Amino acid sequence: MTARDSHVDTVTRDAIETSNATPAEASAAQRQRVYRMRRKRAAIDAVGSESQASRVTLVSMLAQDLAALESGSTTPQKMIPAHRSSAKRILNVIVTRYGLEP
Repeated sequence: MTARDSHVDTVTRDAIETSNATPAEASAAQRQRVYRMRRKRAAIDAVGSESQASRVTLVSMLAQDLAALESGSTTPQKMIPAHRSSAKRILNVIVTRYGLEP
């Protein structure tokens, strides 16, 4: 048995990260996908705390609620009051934050 055989050579994640190899840049499609996922996560996190949500998130949430209300045939009847309430809360935040008059 040689000295080389007495220990095992392992490759760890740290060794890969510290190498001189640069990670490949994300393609435009990958960046867009990540952007959409961040927006979707922001909308999910903003439910119930609309007053802290960004303008883009509020508009996105409002669009989803209005689309659900407009397509009444595909939206379950039990969900219509929830979408209506959510749209009212979002509109209230937008009107209050930006000083719009209803």
